[in-house]
Amino acid sequence: MKFSEHGLRSVSQSTTFRDGNRGANWFWVMAWMMWVTAVPGMWAAGPALAHHEPAQPKSGQPVRIIVDRSVEGQSGDLVVEYQSVAPGQYVAKANPQYLKGWTAIALSAGPGGEWTAEIPARVQQHRQLIRYRVRSAKSKAVVVPPREDAQGNLAYFVYDGVPAWRGAVNPRGDAAARDVKTFRSEVLTRVPVYQWIAAKDDVEKVLWREPNNFNGDEARHAYKYTGTLVCDGVVYDHVRFRARGGGWRHAMGKNMWKFNFNPGHRLEAADDYGRPYAAKWDKLNLGACIQQGDYGMRGEQGMFESLSFRLFNLAGAEAPHTHWIHLRVVTETEESPADQYRGDFWGLYLATEEIDGAFLKEHALPEGNVYKIDGFAPHVEHVADPTHADGADAQAFLAQLMQGGAGEKWWRANVDLPRYYAYRAVLEAVHHYDVDSGKNYFFYHNLTARRWQVIPWDVDLTWGERMYGGGQEPFVDAVLRRSPALRAEYQERLAELMDLLLNPEALGRLIDEQAAWIWDASGGLSLADADRAKWDYHPIMSSPLSIRGKSDPGLFYRRNPANRFDVMIAGMKKFAAGRQAHLARLLTGYQPPVAPQLTGPKTVRPIDGPLRLTATGEPVAAHYRWRLAEVSRSSGEATLPATPWHHEILPLWESAATDGAGMEVPTTRMERGHTYRIRVKGQSPDGRWSRWSAPLELVAE
Repeated sequence: MKFSEHGLRSVSQSTTFRDGNRGANWFWVMAWMMWVTAVPGMWAAGPALAHHEPAQPKSGQPVRIIVDRSVEGQSGDLVVEYQSVAPGQYVAKANPQYLKGWTAIALSAGPGGEWTAEIPARVQQHRQLIRYRVRSAKSKAVVVPPREDAQGNLAYFVYDGVPAWRGAVNPRGDAAARDVKTFRSEVLTRVPVYQWIAAKDDVEKVLWREPNNFNGDEARHAYKYTGTLVCDGVVYDHVRFRARGGGWRHAMGKNMWKFNFNPGHRLEAADDYGRPYAAKWDKLNLGACIQQGDYGMRGEQGMFESLSFRLFNLAGAEAPHTHWIHLRVVTETEESPADQYRGDFWGLYLATEEIDGAFLKEHALPEGNVYKIDGFAPHVEHVADPTHADGADAQAFLAQLMQGGAGEKWWRANVDLPRYYAYRAVLEAVHHYDVDSGKNYFFYHNLTARRWQVIPWDVDLTWGERMYGGGQEPFVDAVLRRSPALRAEYQERLAELMDLLLNPEALGRLIDEQAAWIWDASGGLSLADADRAKWDYHPIMSSPLSIRGKSDPGLFYRRNPANRFDVMIAGMKKFAAGRQAHLARLLTGYQPPVAPQLTGPKTVRPIDGPLRLTATGEPVAAHYRWRLAEVSRSSGEATLPATPWHHEILPLWESAATDGAGMEVPTTRMERGHTYRIRVKGQSPDGRWSRWSAPLELVAE
């Protein structure tokens, strides 16, 4: 899996496009593609031509700037210039002050033939942003980064480590609520720390004081301000940012963010386990992890979105990846003032992958056209075929969908039905019903297979029976309610997912795995607790800048003052169990053959070779299929999982259809002490497959 750099946006008057880019046509798209192809290294040379050591400086450390000797022939005599940006005094690139305050240091030859300069130790102060660049002393031109680099300088952030944070549930409440807790650094750093450095006025305008969500599409998607993001010690300077969301984007007080990175400086993000994504992110979406209070579900801290997207991916319907982050916003001189509602700590957020051309690469999908659907209208996010720059293919496809009169042959020829079945199954399981206004999903046109696929989006209003929406997306009536053959295929896939994934046990395991990152199951303080202390009674919640009823102070505690994050975890598990009856009703009329039975040992020794098993039961099947999967057990311990948990939906091995009821199940990939499940299904003479058998669960010795 790989990401590609993504910046292609196409437009026409009939289709709405993101980020305010209008006026291009297919000719210019083709020209852009040819130019980028002809210059494969463009924008990537800047960081390679110069770097700094140490990579993540601390206070009082001298910093060496190392410049590649190849720069010498471009410029003659060179100097390093640096600019120090103190916390609370951010200087944006558009600010005239950016052109001032640069200090020059001469370069000298280093032992390896490179050029070096040293920024003195006295310059390095905690929370200081240091920008640097290489300039020709003769021509005055900046040579590193090169002129084509949109960032215009390199940078590092001096930081001595995340301090403890102190806060109470409600500083103005009763004695219990006023009890101040100290959240140690190791609690706050259980997830990656992202630091956003910007002007305080710009941050407040974006999040609170410039609501523009009803002022037209261009205003909603305009990036008016810039700042600097620090992730894993890497500085991304002059990043554009705006508020994120639709009609409620300024409702919650703790609102959502969106960041747009410069070409050549895309975000190198990693998942919850620290594994880098296959390539870089063009945009970063941050969910606020606070939920809309009027649905009575506030307090889940982003678990609804995290779990729902994970389920779509596990079921085989590609969806955005997510990971938790701890966000710190550097807008003031003091990092941890006495007032818990000020300072750098902004709490827990959920980073969500953008759905665009890079998304296709990350999920190993062929090139194609990607459209966000809003109000049943396509909005171009990525165009692989410039002849569709006006979105004509999406408009024609949507028109056919809305007519609903296409026959089964048309659906099979034009829609990726297996992925749709998986999408609809998870949608039903989590009650992702906020789709019936023609929104909260994307359409992807796979130009290789010439089929369309739906990709889920905006899954926050889920995991509750009373969440908004009726679930009427464009496919459901025509595919599942008018075609008995397609409905039967959907029911077969739904039943399989209920056996392996969409059941209380499997869902409970996934809930425990996700919650472990932000919650301490042993009862200790957690990042979820810190986030609630920061925001549940934040003054912004009761100000005119939020919408009452959506984010009233203390809303989550009104039913039970003792509510904690674990109340929502228990609520999610209760919902998963109760939802089984609804899923079973969707299988009405589905009558598969009787599933085989499977018995065997409770332990297995891989050194003894394959495990020989026989499926039993009546009637005897014409053919059999087998599968082996590892499953993790939730230990209930407070420690973070070191490696991803194992879920039964992901097989270690599957057989092809076999004639006999016996099978040698391979054991070579089993590990001692790990738990495994084996299942079998049978096919009747008329071609129908049974559901999976009850699992044979065993432990490798």
